[in-house]
Amino acid sequence: MKYVKMLGLAAMAAMALMAFGAGTASATSSLYSTGVKVAAGTSLDATLEGGTALLSTTDGKTLVDTCTSSTVAGKVEYPGGGADAKGAISSLTWGGCTVTTDTLTNGALSVSSTGAVTGTSSVVTVNFGGVSCRYGTGAGTSLGTLTTGTLAINAVINEQEPKSFICPDTTKWTANYSVTSPHDLTAGA
Repeated sequence: MKYVKMLGLAAMAAMALMAFGAGTASATSSLYSTGVKVAAGTSLDATLEGGTALLSTTDGKTLVDTCTSSTVAGKVEYPGGGADAKGAISSLTWGGCTVTTDTLTNGALSVSSTGAVTGTSSVVTVNFGGVSCRYGTGAGTSLGTLTTGTLAINAVINEQEPKSFICPDTTKWTANYSVTSPHDLTAGA
């Protein structure tokens, strides 16, 4: 069950990466590709970098799951300029995982002017030993940081309803995603 929770966390992180934006209105933020502001409607694509995404217990002592491939895709809905840049995730895929992992709800992402990425409304199920554990970003979960074309995920993901007593309440997802389009994506004011 711990594996299931970890996989859910990984899925949530990936979702955040793909949307690259859906969050709270705070500092003015915009997305840039090679120094040019990204327009609304721009497609975003990211792939797992380095070939491994890890899902573990929050104490880091138990490895729940690993995936060797993952992709995230979406479109910029609001490119920033008065609030965080944001967008919906259109696709979140998983491959080469040690347990079955499926995206139930894509959700959305937001990116602040500092590159902080927040995920909302994403749900991923990790199936382990006949039990499905659901993990998600809920109303808003800090996923990691976007820095010049790389999204570094280091997030704690909570179990979602319906919960199972067998599944861990929280898991930790760590992974790096490379934004393949647009090139050198970054956030700024």
